[in-house]
Amino acid sequence: ILKSNYFNILFCTFCIIILVNGTNFIDGLNGLVIGYYLTILIIIFSNQLYINIVTEEFIVLFIFLLFLMFILNQLNKIYLGDSGSYLIAFFTATFLIQIYIENQNISPFFIILLIWYPCFENLFSISRKLKFNSSPLNPDNYHLHQLLFKFFKQKTNLNKKISNNLTSILIIFYNLIIVFLGSLSYQNTKFQVGLLILNLIIYISLYILLGLKIKYKKIY
Repeated sequence: ILKSNYFNILFCTFCIIILVNGTNFIDGLNGLVIGYYLTILIIIFSNQLYINIVTEEFIVLFIFLLFLMFILNQLNKIYLGDSGSYLIAFFTATFLIQIYIENQNISPFFIILLIWYPCFENLFSISRKLKFNSSPLNPDNYHLHQLLFKFFKQKTNLNKKISNNLTSILIIFYNLIIVFLGSLSYQNTKFQVGLLILNLIIYISLYILLGLKIKYKKIY
């Protein structure tokens, strides 16, 4: 079906919108969005998947700038905001599409693995709100990173800033491990699918443990 140009354009557009919107969803903790996309770029750089698309100097400079922004974001000195989240997600989406075009030996599921978290956060959030008869357009504070933040804040008695940074670093570190494992065999589709299934199981299980049974209420 993807060989049809019209369907291909519609499908890619839908996927980019899911990623962009999902990225905005996870932009609730200091450094989470920047750190997550920094992880993706580091994996791309370490496997030299950027060749024939951008120069080495460009991607090194981009990684350096993101790392600098990550530090400043962790220190509450700068914030991405909606426009920053949309921009970094859109750039990464188009960059990954180009990488796949230039490297047909890469499993498409490796590309999905790189961006699974914000995409699944978006889709899971929509499903969750529909389950509780709430409009998917209404914002709330029941995303996984927010539940993790509340958990660490309650259990560790750390102040809000430290709990915020700790939660984002843990999520980034987990995803770094996952995408690193995926990069070890990025041509193996079965391996990539297995990692994706593992991610979904961990995400849903963790969400249930942290608060799916908490009484749901709308937040406008």
